Amino acid sequence: MEILITGSAGYIAGLLIKKLSADPSVSRIIGIDLLPEPDSMKSDPKITWIQADLAIPGWEDRLPPDARIDAVVHCAFKIRNPYGKKKAIQKNNLDNCHRVFSFSVEHNVPKLMYLSTVSAYGAKPENIGKLLTETEPISETENPYGYQKAETERDLVAVLRSHDAATRAIVLRLNSVTGPVGQNLTSKFGLITFLKKILPFVVEADPAWARQFVHEEDLIHIMELLIDADLPKDGLNPMIFNIAPPKFLTAKDMGQLLHKKVLRVPHWVVRPAFFMAWHLSLGRIPTRPDSAMGLIYPINVDGSRIEKAIDFHYAHTAEDAFMGKA
Repeated sequence: MEILITGSAGYIAGLLIKKLSADPSVSRIIGIDLLPEPDSMKSDPKITWIQADLAIPGWEDRLPPDARIDAVVHCAFKIRNPYGKKKAIQKNNLDNCHRVFSFSVEHNVPKLMYLSTVSAYGAKPENIGKLLTETEPISETENPYGYQKAETERDLVAVLRSHDAATRAIVLRLNSVTGPVGQNLTSKFGLITFLKKILPFVVEADPAWARQFVHEEDLIHIMELLIDADLPKDGLNPMIFNIAPPKFLTAKDMGQLLHKKVLRVPHWVVRPAFFMAWHLSLGRIPTRPDSAMGLIYPINVDGSRIEKAIDFHYAHTAEDAFMGKA
């Protein structure tokens, strides 16, 4: 089996490559990334590395001429939208996804897996008290990451339908993925790093706010199983799976786990505080004003559909993932 993995120098793709490299049924892994091949992968004879920007034509011609790709796993995506670069990042993300989707269906790759996000649903008051299912509309319009992922999902559907594709497409809508590896990456700066290492307290804008955390080992296990799984084809639509264990953590729960006090702030303070921190730090503090709603309203999902589709059960709790337990 030959597998093409994009964003191969990144967190999730790197873990997946390590897992698949040990699988005797995998003969070749083609990794594509903006960055050069990590030293840890250079000695692996299964890995063929291509350093390229997926948004720019030409990487397709650099694939091994004898490649017979059985699955494409598309992880490459610029999550952060640095200060003043929102439009450029959005264009690159949309273009790179479109090229990967088009390549997969035009070359009749049997399986295409795309990593999306639950942020595409949008943080809204009506989410309170609900676990969102895959049938909910993806309606984020402000948060750049969630909006761009929603747009690429819609583009995937359009590409599949325009090519009458034989490719089986799978979309994984991930909640916050973390674990011991992710929390030890100096390049990975997000909510958990902010809570654990920077803030002396946990902020609570609403007692109904909560966040689910997916353990990195559970996600990699899901991806490995899906690459092998013989899932039924849903016409020209991708199969969509929310990925999150059933329990979520409130700000109070996080405070207790971290032995930190919870600081309650009113809703009206959050957006101005994000605005000030973002602009005064020129984006060094990751508090984009258009992502402020995500600290007020929850986006918690029902992640049980994947358990019913394949032989899988979440082995780790939200607490395990949040605290970085192996």
